[in-house]
Amino acid sequence: MKFKMLLIALCMVLISQTAMASRLPDDFWAYLKKQLPNSTQRFDSLIVLPDGTTYIPLYPAETTETKDIKIEYTYPAGKSLASKPEVVIFNNNYVLLKLMKDKNGNFSITKNENLPLKVKLGVMPQDMLVPVGLEVPESLKLILGDLVIPQKGDNMIIAATDTKLGNVDTKTGSIAPLNELKNKKTIISTDKSKFVLIYNGEAKGSMYELKLNGLPSKILASNKSKFALVMYFGSKTLEIVDLTNERMVSQINLDNTPKDADLDTVNNIAYVASANASAIYMVDLNSAKLIKAIKLEQSPERIAVSNDGNSLCFTDRNTGKVYSLQSSDGAYVAKYIADGKNLSRILYKDGKIYTISRTENKLSIYDEAEGILTNEIKLHQKPVDAVVYHNKIYILCADDSIIDVFDTEKQKMADNVILDNSGFYSKITIIPNQPNAIITGIQTKKFLLLNLDKMVISKKQNANIDVANIIIVDNAAPAREETKESL
Repeated sequence: MKFKMLLIALCMVLISQTAMASRLPDDFWAYLKKQLPNSTQRFDSLIVLPDGTTYIPLYPAETTETKDIKIEYTYPAGKSLASKPEVVIFNNNYVLLKLMKDKNGNFSITKNENLPLKVKLGVMPQDMLVPVGLEVPESLKLILGDLVIPQKGDNMIIAATDTKLGNVDTKTGSIAPLNELKNKKTIISTDKSKFVLIYNGEAKGSMYELKLNGLPSKILASNKSKFALVMYFGSKTLEIVDLTNERMVSQINLDNTPKDADLDTVNNIAYVASANASAIYMVDLNSAKLIKAIKLEQSPERIAVSNDGNSLCFTDRNTGKVYSLQSSDGAYVAKYIADGKNLSRILYKDGKIYTISRTENKLSIYDEAEGILTNEIKLHQKPVDAVVYHNKIYILCADDSIIDVFDTEKQKMADNVILDNSGFYSKITIIPNQPNAIITGIQTKKFLLLNLDKMVISKKQNANIDVANIIIVDNAAPAREETKESL
């Protein structure tokens, strides 16, 4: 027995470097994609099926090269890969363990203690995002390698006890702020607390609080990777939150405090501007890592990514000037576009840069290639936020409680939408894969639902919290009946 344990320990040392790589061999991944169509390999090499079922790969002590990859063993026995067994061993010595989730939200792998030695000799990817409270049988503890299983309370999830969003909808029994958020995950921060509220719209009563390490100044989320980037007031540190397991996965230390950020939704890259550091940082939300720092002569304050993800624009805090930023032969060139004054938002769409002045109440449009002003539009009082949806820009004017709608194709105002006068609305947030946006604000205690196609407020919902940031992402697709306990 002691010899066997020593053998296992030695084998784990030999494969630790392989497990750190976190990418499955190309031939093995090609085989899995053929057997499990439309599956994806996460950055830490976990395999995610279209219905949300997740498999953890175990890297073997010794890989057996074979031109014909086959299943060697399954538990339960005799199952095909398509039937999603708990354990699968292949003739190349790789192993897949099914990650299971019970009705109480607890994660586990197989409880079978009598598995072949090939399973016990494997090791999980060493940069794997380990689910909170993952249950691993004693006989399989060694497959964790150096991984630590996070527990509830380790800066993880704390059940909320005294905060509810909105009123109970007697028709549906849901406590979601709006029915349109039922199949979404909604993250809300206030201007007074380190805790963010997380509402999982798929399950009734699924409200949690996640304790952050400071008061968040801005939160960005990716609907592709389910990661969120958190910026804090007065802090040089960014944090990345995994929205699937609702826990911190990485911290990124910058040279100085960040001021603003925007998300390239094409490539899943967050661009973070720090005026004090005279730099723009690129954070990959696929891998939760800092990938580049772009040093500038200017002090970037406001920032926007073009809708194709290929270009940036930013404002200089010291001068108010607006610049575009293009990559040329591996270097970045800042190009002067215009002078700006008290800009609350800048947007970049189809080669045009749109700036919104909070004090001058105007929208200015610049042709980036020519570097010239092409149009100026008068807005209602105090435009504070804006979003782009298809060919229109929806501009939230807080003092007048009006949404000004600008048509980017016709280059003129299309309409305006009147809100109520119950407070200072300051945030407009698009709901993914819907023609809807949520309008919120500090001290409004209300959610307004804006139908972007019809340009009308279609719903109003009371809430007993004040919203500083609200992030909405799609929930994972629900599992089919036979895998409903899977993640």
